[in-house]
Amino acid sequence: MSKPLEQEILEELNLKVVSKKNNTLLEILNLLEILKSNKNKKMARISGELTELLSNNENFIKIQNANNLNELLQILVEISNKMIKVHNNDFLEERFPVLKKNKFLNY
Repeated sequence: MSKPLEQEILEELNLKVVSKKNNTLLEILNLLEILKSNKNKKMARISGELTELLSNNENFIKIQNANNLNELLQILVEISNKMIKVHNNDFLEERFPVLKKNKFLNY
């Protein structure tokens, strides 16, 4: 049986709100998803805030070389002065299948 339409709309709105609240981690994971996939067709859309973080080449290299989510979070804490919202693992695994396959999302 499918979900009621109201529930689907609310879930979609909640995802949009979550993404707008603090999407730095999601943007970085999206960038890593694209970089780690072998598809060169996609381009990552990044915000001004992320552009600022990545304008320092050392930061970009650290982020790109992170081995797992925990290491990435430690790097983000070092280079960013903002709080980082961490989403539940099921949400991340569904949204970033390449990172899931590479076991990047394991803590």
